[in-house]
Formats: sequence, structure tokens, C-alpha cells
Amino acid sequence: MMVQKILAFIKEYSFYIFAIALVASFPFSESLISISVGWIFLQAFLTGNYKYKLNVLFSDRTLWALLAVFFVYLIGCLFCRDWETGLYELRKTMFWIIIPIGVASARKINEKQFWTLLFIFVVFVTLSTFVAAVKIIFQEKFYITDIRDASFVSHVSFSFQIIFSLFILIYGVLIRPYLFRKIKPLLVIVWGVWLVVYLVMQKSLIGIISFYASGLIIVLWTIGLFESKNKRKILRYIASLFLLLPFIYLGYVAMKFQEVKDEMPLKEQMHTVNGNPYSFKFENKQRENGHYVHWFICKRELEEAWHNKTNLSLNDKDAAGYRIYYTLIRYLTSKGLKKDAQGVNELTEKDIENVLNGVSNHIFVDKKYSLYPRIYQTFWEIEEYTNTGNPNNQSLSQRIEYVKAAYHIIKHNIWGIGTGNYKIEFAKAYNEINTKLKPEFRFHVHNQYLGYMVKFGFLGMFIILALLIFSIYNKHQFRNILMLALLVILFVSNFGEAILETHVGLTFFLFFISIFIWHSPDELSKSLNKRKTK
Repeated sequence: MMVQKILAFIKEYSFYIFAIALVASFPFSESLISISVGWIFLQAFLTGNYKYKLNVLFSDRTLWALLAVFFVYLIGCLFCRDWETGLYELRKTMFWIIIPIGVASARKINEKQFWTLLFIFVVFVTLSTFVAAVKIIFQEKFYITDIRDASFVSHVSFSFQIIFSLFILIYGVLIRPYLFRKIKPLLVIVWGVWLVVYLVMQKSLIGIISFYASGLIIVLWTIGLFESKNKRKILRYIASLFLLLPFIYLGYVAMKFQEVKDEMPLKEQMHTVNGNPYSFKFENKQRENGHYVHWFICKRELEEAWHNKTNLSLNDKDAAGYRIYYTLIRYLTSKGLKKDAQGVNELTEKDIENVLNGVSNHIFVDKKYSLYPRIYQTFWEIEEYTNTGNPNNQSLSQRIEYVKAAYHIIKHNIWGIGTGNYKIEFAKAYNEINTKLKPEFRFHVHNQYLGYMVKFGFLGMFIILALLIFSIYNKHQFRNILMLALLVILFVSNFGEAILETHVGLTFFLFFISIFIWHSPDELSKSLNKRKTK
């Protein structure tokens, strides 16, 4: 009798329990994600009701549409020359088979279980933001040099999870489904505000742009769903404000970045207070906070003063791998100090520590919770890349080189290069376009659409996207507002990152799209119509 009860419990709740384990793992551990996905797949074969499962496997066209994406990769192996990488890609894309089969063949969870699952996901994402925020605030104690390393998983994948959590909370406030109706709307709003605050604190530009763009698209989409002209008018004003504010702020940062505070030095300013001559590179326009980096440099005084303070040479390397000399003159410039003994002596112990840690501008530390330094750094990278053509150690500039290499490959391989060949082809492309990227920075393109075109050509990319669209349309999920939010986030994010080529990103997307397709409550798939009546 006890054995029968245990088997009945496993049959009834195994999928739900493993689904909870998976959503709780997304913001915390890649290993736990893999383990949870494995159990979700195995329960499809261990919980009985095989007649139903076989019927789903052989007759559900939506399931086969998702499985077919894996076969695109499998067909691409016919052209594989690097089998080590090819097999790696096949292992990675096996999730296109494992997750849909595991979710589609499971006993359908009820409405309370569905909303509890989403609620638990948002709770664990929030818990992860609290832990990561502590790491950011006390980053020296956690030995974190880059704020984006504070999360347990990739900051891009984590941003994706935060944005989706925000849309779940917004839906919870507006529609008040199970569990959410038990929480006061004000608390849910405060909850959502915290997630936005952390998203900014994390400083992932891809995440912030994805949130902004997807939020704008969803707002514009929903305007037409309201019959009241006044409500549509208010939403249009909100959308206009939402559209303009980021550009106003970008304009402000751009103006501050272009500001020049230095004037041509007079004759009496050509020497230090100790009487030593300064060197000037007037042709070099590199700036930090409006001051020219290569003006007012007395290297002899700089070397001596720095050695007296630290017992280190300017030729030593900082924590980021750069010569201390280069980091120091940028840091001094950012504080409006001359690059001489007097300038070095005005540095505090904290300033010295910043330089040794590879911090090249004091605003990166003094304004570490602001978005301003991250945007400033992007403008700096663009100007540096434009003036020198050097993309190394610069996130945006490197991505531009990745796009150039991808375009070069696509232009010469219209049908794609096949599965497993991207390392060979990108290495070849970087040489052919004469990139200045160092070998250690030569990666494949961080754009999902270009990545598909590189591997499978335009036709292959079209087939994969068509299969995804068909799977959603065939199950009537285009009226599911959360499904639409997930798709919009994915659509926008994939321009700046190959989300579906990462372990966390792929499993996250496939699990939730599968949950929506096979386990959504009927009311959720009619949520747009429900909004229309208001």
C-alpha cells in the first residue's frame, strides 16, 4: 500500500517538483539547471501513462516543430570539419529535444500550480539580486573587479530573467492571478521597482536596452487594446515619455563626454612646480572627464613619486593587465590633476588602490551605482575605436569586430558553414579582414541572428524562426501576454547576444515557452481579450 502511494505521488507531482527545482536554479546554478532538466526528461519515461505520452510524441505537431530545430543542427553536421566542436554543439542543442519532450509529455499542472511556479521563479530571481547586490556593495571583500560578475550566472542571462520577472509582476498587478491576489499591489510595485534598480546597478547595457525596448513594444501593443479614448491617450503620453527620457539622458552624457575643460597652456605652465618640463601630445585628443590625457606629463617625476608611494614601477601591470603608467595618467587626468609629482602626491590611499585594480577613471568607483559611468565608458570606447582602430579590451568595439567577421563569413558562404565549423571560419575571417583583435579576444559573433546565418545561411535562420513561430501559433499562444513578453525580450536581446547559444539562456527560453504551450491556464491564453473589455 505504501509503495502504491509513493508511486501515485511520483506520478502526480514529479514533474511539478522538478519544474520548481529548475526555476529556482535558473538564477543560481548552471549545474543544478542541468540536473533539473535531466530529471524533467527522465520523468517522462518513469511515471507511466505511456499511451498518452506516445500519442503526444507521435501526433503533436508543435512538439515536432521544436524538435526540428535540433535536426537543423544535425543536418549541419554533414558539412562538419571540426568534429570536436560539432559534437559540442550537438550536446548543447540536445535541449531542443530534452526539454520539449519532458514538458509536453508531463501531466498538465493546474492553474494554482502554474502561478505558484512563476511566483517561485520571481522569488528566487529576487533572492539572487539581493545576494548579488551585497557583493556589489562590498565588492572588495568578495574580490569582484567587475560589477557584472556579481551574479551567479552570466549577467546577460540574469538580466533576461530579471526582465521576464518584471513582466510577470506587471501581469500580477493588472490581472491579479492566484497568489498575486494575496499580495497588496503596492508591495508588488515596490518589488518590481527593486528589480529595475538592480538591473541598473548591474550595468548590463544589453539587459537595460532589452528592458527598455521590450517594455516600449509591449506598451505600444497594449494601447490599442483599450476601448477608452482617455486611457489610450494617457498610455500614449506614457509611451512618449518612456521613449524620450533615455535619449535625453544619453544626450546629457554625450555633452558631458564631449566637453573640453583644458585650454592651450601658456609658456609659464610648461614646467612643473619643481621646474621640470612637461611633455604634450597636442595631436592626441584622448580625454577623461573633459581633460586631455597626454597633456602635462612629466614622466620622471611621475615615476619617482609613484615608486615612493608604492615601491612599484610604472612598467608593472595592474590587476586588469595594463601598464600602470597608462592607467595612472588616465586616472590622474580624470581627477583634473597634472601627471607629475604633485599630482601623484594628491592621490589618496583609495585612489592608489583603484589604480592598482585597473580603474582608469575615478567615476567608475565614485559613481559605481549610477548608469552614467557605463554609458560614459561606451562613448569612450567608440571614440577610441574610431581614432585608433584598436578594439581590444573594449566590449562594444570587440562586438563590432565580431559583426565584421560574421558578415565576411556570410558574404562568402551564402548557404552557411554548417555545424561545428565556426571556430575555423572565424579564425580565418579575422585574418582576412586584418583585424587588430588579439587572439585571446577573437570570439564568434554575439548576435543570434547573424550566428544562425553564419552556420545555416539565411534559409536556415528562416527555418528555425519559422519553426518557433509555428509552435506558438499552433497552440494559440499569441494571445498569451506573458508569452509575447518572453518573445519580445528574446527578439530584442538576441541582437546583442546569442541567447540561444548559451546553456542558461537556451534552457530558460525552452522551458518557459514549453510551459506556456502545454501548461498555460486557459485564462492566460485569453488575457489580451480580457484586457480588451476594460
